Amino acid sequence: MKISLKIFLCLCLFATNSIALQFKELYTDNGVKFWFVQDDSIPIVSISFSFKGGSFLDPSNKLGVTNLMTSLLDEGTEKYSSIDFKNKIKSNGVRLSLSTAKSKIQGSFQVVSSNSDKGFELLQQALNLPLFEQNEILKVKNQIVSSIKIDNSDLSRLASKEFNSSFYENHNFNNPVKGTLESINDITQADIKKIFSESITKNVLTIGVSGNISEKEIKEKIGYVFGKLPEIKSNLSIPKFPSLKKGNKKIFKQAPQTAVVFGQQGLKRSDEDFFAARIVNYVIGGGSFQSRLYKNVREKRGLVYSIYSYLMPYENDGILAGGFQTKNESVGEVIKLIKKEWRKVKKEGISKKEFEDAKTYFKGSFSQNFTSTLSIASLLEVVQYYQLGKDYFSERNDIIDSLDLKYVNKVANKILDEKKLFFLSVGDS
Repeated sequence: MKISLKIFLCLCLFATNSIALQFKELYTDNGVKFWFVQDDSIPIVSISFSFKGGSFLDPSNKLGVTNLMTSLLDEGTEKYSSIDFKNKIKSNGVRLSLSTAKSKIQGSFQVVSSNSDKGFELLQQALNLPLFEQNEILKVKNQIVSSIKIDNSDLSRLASKEFNSSFYENHNFNNPVKGTLESINDITQADIKKIFSESITKNVLTIGVSGNISEKEIKEKIGYVFGKLPEIKSNLSIPKFPSLKKGNKKIFKQAPQTAVVFGQQGLKRSDEDFFAARIVNYVIGGGSFQSRLYKNVREKRGLVYSIYSYLMPYENDGILAGGFQTKNESVGEVIKLIKKEWRKVKKEGISKKEFEDAKTYFKGSFSQNFTSTLSIASLLEVVQYYQLGKDYFSERNDIIDSLDLKYVNKVANKILDEKKLFFLSVGDS
């Protein structure tokens, strides 16, 4: 019993200290800014970085080019062939992940401290000196084509892709990140090199670092990797959505079940109402087993295996989305129940208990972001990317505590609108 109490007190102390995360804003000699937390508890250095843009920058006749380019960054450089690069990654205890999203290119890098020189050299080669050789382009194209075919045969993935294509209407977010079977074939080496020069630039770069390395050394390493990247003078800003689709759209696919993705207008991450909206979403569908949708649709009626909702914020806009999978004959009933819950929360708000439970969750769960150097680095990157401010870590709990039920329900009334919901279903319903 005494041991359990000690463990509980340690966890509480850890959570309290974690929220007041102490970081330093540093600059390299060549002007690269990054946030840094020194952590000597384990011999690992972790970096999370991003380049704003992503598939948003894909030309309409070259869809998927940014994702293809990103997938080729570790497939051969001026110094290393593709095989040599991957062997060096493995032998030096390095983990490198590069991916494309709608609004940014995301990267993560980890290296064992004793191998940091070699690890950072590999990262520098990938981001500064990729070769984009024809044989590697063909290889990765084939991999992406196979991935697209798999996505097209999977109900949930296909529903997500078709939802994005329809929902965002006249905005580049309707571009499929991976491209299409037709567009991938049309992308040339020159297209890849062009999008590389436009995307991997210092002016859209955000970096978070945590790990077992001195302040002096990490400034040198970050400057070495990112300092010589080009800097495009124009400021990239991803615009608001001019319009979002409403209503229902069905895509027939013979299957025993139907996958549905739904959504409506949300909020940008820096909106003053965003945390209140997070409380509302947690109660409706973001709180897993505790959410209203799960209890009313899954527990009471057994209509779905899972049902969820989430906020997806972007730089200047955002969406409130969700999804479920059910029997073909139950799709209409589930959609009616979702709309009913939307109306109910909009009109009546959430209860005092739901409000307090959600606040407790968001305050308590934040410490999960401090379980590793990589999760800390990622958090540092995200807070910068959304421009939440240097005081975010010290003020986050105060922001949550300052919320009251009346205000949260006012935000629920403002953002929830069943008439703006769009449902995309794929199946035989």
